[in-house]
Amino acid sequence: MEMLLCLVFGPLLISYISYYLKLIKRYCTKNSIKIKKTPNIEIKENVKIDDEEIKKFVKKSIKIKYFNKSFFYHNVSNLKINTCDTFRKFNIFIAEYDCVKNIIYITSNHSLAHELTHASSSYYDGDDYSGLSQNGLGIGINEGYTELLTERYYFHGDSYPVERKIANNLEKITEKDKMEECYYTANLYDFVEELKQYDSEENVLNFLNCVDIISDLVDNYVLCRLYYHMLIKCMKKANLYLLKWYAIKQKRLLENNLISDKQCYSNIIKYSKRLIELRNMESIRYKILGNKLIKKEIEKILVKKM
Repeated sequence: MEMLLCLVFGPLLISYISYYLKLIKRYCTKNSIKIKKTPNIEIKENVKIDDEEIKKFVKKSIKIKYFNKSFFYHNVSNLKINTCDTFRKFNIFIAEYDCVKNIIYITSNHSLAHELTHASSSYYDGDDYSGLSQNGLGIGINEGYTELLTERYYFHGDSYPVERKIANNLEKITEKDKMEECYYTANLYDFVEELKQYDSEENVLNFLNCVDIISDLVDNYVLCRLYYHMLIKCMKKANLYLLKWYAIKQKRLLENNLISDKQCYSNIIKYSKRLIELRNMESIRYKILGNKLIKKEIEKILVKKM
């Protein structure tokens, strides 16, 4: 019996331990990825589209200010959609865009707008440029913002609730136009440069890495319980970065006489309330920042000389 249990659960245990060690390494190692500028590609104007769902998507998309025709028509010219019917029979739902193979894997058309939005903001030339991610860094914030845009422009948006809320809070710092422009041009380089107004590049990359770890754990029933401490720590760090950057932005508006002292403090307090808790797909509530910590952080930022 013991031998049988070892044979059944041994590989699973090894897998989880291995995954944990990778997460620890990712959490503790300083990010040294060199962010590249996104290459320009030639626009394809005359691409024949036969799929009716893609036609509907294009009809809505061309009204979006920063929708990237270059990337979309480049990808859609040989895009494949695999509907994964076998998985659907077993109530297993898949939704993924593979930038390298240029294939969308789905079990329901409900997810198609999200995956086509990925295809509209991705380019592969040996390096993987996709929205607000590049070569594996920024996947968490990219998924959250993709879902936010899917909700905003295509009226579907019920996935990645934690990542979506983090992305929405980040948009209050970078502003909607800048974040959408960087997303649709797969320009992580300029996005990082934008955030470097408020912090070092190391801290910006650390923030992206924290959101990636959150995304790996938060909606996995087993992993979010096994690595609960790491999940909460990453959530706290990510939200403290957001609070810091937003407070610095408001402080600069105050120093330039664009807002009053009262308005500055009011804006920061209002924003901080958006950061106190996060909920995952199962509506599990994670209380991240307490009022005392928020007050302490705000006072530290406001009294610090720029």
